Amino acid sequence: MYKNKNIGVVIVAGGSGSRMGADVPKQFLRLGGEPILAVTVRRFIPYADHIVVVLPKDQMELWRGLAEECNLWGTHSVCAGGATRFHSVQNGLQALGEGCDIVAIHDGVRPLVSEAMIARGLECAIENGSAVPTVGAVDSFRIVEDGVLRIVDRSLLRAVQTPQIFSASLLRRAYQRDAEERFTDDATVVEAMGEEMHYYEGERSNIKITTPEDLVIAKALQTEGTREIH
Repeated sequence: MYKNKNIGVVIVAGGSGSRMGADVPKQFLRLGGEPILAVTVRRFIPYADHIVVVLPKDQMELWRGLAEECNLWGTHSVCAGGATRFHSVQNGLQALGEGCDIVAIHDGVRPLVSEAMIARGLECAIENGSAVPTVGAVDSFRIVEDGVLRIVDRSLLRAVQTPQIFSASLLRRAYQRDAEERFTDDATVVEAMGEEMHYYEGERSNIKITTPEDLVIAKALQTEGTREIH
């Protein structure tokens, strides 16, 4: 669907909601009247030939009901996650099946990724084989060295986001290995093969919703975005 490439998307949604203090997993909390995960899935439908949502096994039936309520059931496949994010991505890649040229991995609780950002990432991945979004640091940072706080040059720091997008063959090779603690995201898994990463510009509004404060910010950003559209 995008530049004659077959695009696959794996959306990883394994949150429990513990940091939210919520009685439902955070991906099912409401944002603009829909579950956060539903908003996220909608963002990728215009670009993807196949979307897989990865969830804990005991949340799959709940999600089916919510997806049907949002008229999203049938727009994607669902599979059970694993013990860690690494294993969940492995399961998602297996469920995606063969045939994809490009695969994007995205956090289920980053619902505000823009169409422009998705397009930038796909263009970067199609051209280079990898595309990892980053944004510059705005806060001041200090590092603890021998019990002393020392300033860090924030111009040297970048925050990493998703979607992280790769050549499908490259990503599948990377995920054939065993999990390691150093694998904090998909880029670190691919880098472990000696591959050079290529980067594209992320967005500060592409926040990951993990706390009640994040949800308040996301609701404000979504409202502002709706105003701009109209």
